[in-house]
Amino acid sequence: MAKTAKLPPNHFLIVSIIQLVIFSSAFIIPTTTSAKLEKLTHLHFYYHNNIAGPHATAVPINPKIQPVDLRDPASLFGRLTIADDPENSTVVGSAQGMYGSASQTEMSFAMVFNFALTQGKYKGSSFCLLGRNPIFTNPRELAIVGGTGAFRFSRGYAILKTYYMDMQTGANTIVEYDVYIRHY
Repeated sequence: MAKTAKLPPNHFLIVSIIQLVIFSSAFIIPTTTSAKLEKLTHLHFYYHNNIAGPHATAVPINPKIQPVDLRDPASLFGRLTIADDPENSTVVGSAQGMYGSASQTEMSFAMVFNFALTQGKYKGSSFCLLGRNPIFTNPRELAIVGGTGAFRFSRGYAILKTYYMDMQTGANTIVEYDVYIRHY
C-alpha cells in the first residue's frame, strides 16, 4: 500500500496567499521619482458670481425646460446653472463648473467646480470642489476632491462664508473661501 504525504490542514490557504502576493506584485509599476512629503496649502480668496446683466458669469441652462419645483419656487429646486467666474479685484484664477438647486426645502446647491489658478506660485494648477452648498448657512464646508499641476492627488476642504448677496435680485454674490489642500 502506497503512503501519501500528509499536508498541514491550512496548505490551501498558504498556497493561495503566495499566489496572491505574486499576482498583485506583478501590477506594481516602478517609478523613478522619490517619495515626496505631503504639504498643506491654505488659500484665501473671494469668489464673485454674477448671474445678471451684460457681464454675467453664470447662466441658467435653458430655464424654459428646467423642472423648477413650483410648490416652493424660492428653493429653485431643479435649476441648473453653468459658471465661468473670473475672480475680480486682483484676478488669481477662475471658477469653472456648475451648480444645481438640490433641495426642496431650502436654498442649497449641489456644486461641481474647478478653480483654475492663473497667477502666483500655483499658476497653471487647479483644484476641484464638490459638495452641498446651503448658501444661507455661514460658515459651510465643501470637499476638495482632486486637482491638477501642483495639486495633483489633492484632497481637503473649503470653508465658505457669504460676504455679500444682492437680496433684491439675487444676481450678484461674493463668497469668501478659506481652502485647505493636502497635496505633494
